[in-house]
Amino acid sequence: MSPKPITIKITGPAGMGIKSGGMLLSKTLLAHGFNLLDYSEYPSLVRGGHNTYQLSFSPQKIYAVNQTVDLFFSLAPHHHQQHQSEFHSKTLVFTPQNLPLDQLSPKVSNIICLGITAFLFNLDKKICRQLIKTQYPNFFTSNLKAFNFGLDYAKNNLADKTIKLSPPSSVRNQKLYDGNQAFSWGFIQGGGNFYAAYPMTPSSGVLHTLALLQRDHHLSVVHPEDEIAAASLAAGAAFAGARSAVGTSGGGFALMNETISFCGAAEIGVVFYLVSRPGPASGMPTWTSQADLLYAIRAGHGDFPKVVLAASDQQDSFDMGAVSLNLAAQLQTPIIVLSDKFIAESSVGLKDLSTIKTKIKLGKILSKTPANFKRYNWSVRDGISPRTLPGVIGGEFIANSYEHDQLGFSTEDIDTVIKMRQKRAQKLTTALKLCPQPIFLGSPSAKKLIISWGSTKGPILQALSQVKDKKSFALLHLRTLWPINPNLKLLIRPFKKVIVVENNQSGQLTQLLKSQFDFNPDHQILKFDGRPFFPEELVSKLKKL
Repeated sequence: MSPKPITIKITGPAGMGIKSGGMLLSKTLLAHGFNLLDYSEYPSLVRGGHNTYQLSFSPQKIYAVNQTVDLFFSLAPHHHQQHQSEFHSKTLVFTPQNLPLDQLSPKVSNIICLGITAFLFNLDKKICRQLIKTQYPNFFTSNLKAFNFGLDYAKNNLADKTIKLSPPSSVRNQKLYDGNQAFSWGFIQGGGNFYAAYPMTPSSGVLHTLALLQRDHHLSVVHPEDEIAAASLAAGAAFAGARSAVGTSGGGFALMNETISFCGAAEIGVVFYLVSRPGPASGMPTWTSQADLLYAIRAGHGDFPKVVLAASDQQDSFDMGAVSLNLAAQLQTPIIVLSDKFIAESSVGLKDLSTIKTKIKLGKILSKTPANFKRYNWSVRDGISPRTLPGVIGGEFIANSYEHDQLGFSTEDIDTVIKMRQKRAQKLTTALKLCPQPIFLGSPSAKKLIISWGSTKGPILQALSQVKDKKSFALLHLRTLWPINPNLKLLIRPFKKVIVVENNQSGQLTQLLKSQFDFNPDHQILKFDGRPFFPEELVSKLKKL
């Protein structure tokens, strides 16, 4: 039996290095070869409030952060009181009441906790000190003093509290990536070269990451005056031949809708990276939700083809970063990649993503044109007309947001309108052949089928590893949410009990599947308080089904 993951949590007000200290601990555990995932919570405050950073780690593969905490640090008084339900009988709880945090500057309290943790788990002190030096090169002396202080305190007071770890079978050469960073590297490795965004939590990490990398990777990264400008710039860049993307969250995505429709009509492939947070309106900017699914599918006005994908974890965020660019080039239509705060701002140890090569697909681009070139030729069976880039002799055309003929000239002729719309609609059939397929795990003879999408995959897999009757469950996880493959109903039909798990209030995946074929799940497990699912919650609910 695999050892249970260990979970550590650090809490306190913003400004005390809750996340930076936590991530330093994560990097230390990665350097020791452990698998880990993290999760952080924070309010919309620069200072103060209640912030948390928690991580679960194990020598074995894990899929989600546990809610139950084994080692807890509160860097300010009373922050532990909000987490009593997460403690078990052997949880080690450290607060200012039982830790001498006031003997050093509050700015290094997080590093004192690292010293205590290093002693309790017998971590390599040389690795710890080297990582402190790397993360805080200008403040190494004060942070090293804090680390040694925590180490000495633990030696003198906690010798009977040490926790023996099962060592990893091998040291993995991993780096820490959150979902936004992973998507950024997928964009780069997928040949992306133009990115525009107006900062909006929780998608801003991509803008920051790509801005830092733009010189080394020959990118154009633009921070315009608003989201309308960002989408328009990306559309113009794609028309000119760039592999372009924009990033935003719900409110910003609303401002991009007219450009999405324009791209659908003018057949311009742009990737829209939509990182969901709870809405409506400004909602809860620093929390998580899966409530933008139906909005993404219906984004824009009128009927036109689009593709909606959903990243299921950080590795998948990398994959979607590259895949979405290929689909935008191949299908010449808007590609929307759904993520959420839970994936985008949570980290995991992965292989160095800068070394992973991906296949770049350019689609139908002509360097030479036939006589009487028709940019929007409707005789193509797959709905995709060959295109030219600006400067190709004889390849001139109008990229028109108005309904148009095969040359791009505006028209309202009945026959032309019907043929052009039918041509574009054919792209959805083509997309079914090109888009990521669903993931099916478990036995087809299982009695119960869980259906999920996006960030719920990890907590579900972790929960299934803990339930006693795991063989009675199978998982169908959707990566392409639009277009919906009608053959999904054939996968679902044999199961006696169907359960849909979603991080939203209205059961949007259930609504979507109902709209495409006869679908009536036996149970829906929904959560919509701004927090992700934790494995323990799902285990409790699955036991009752």
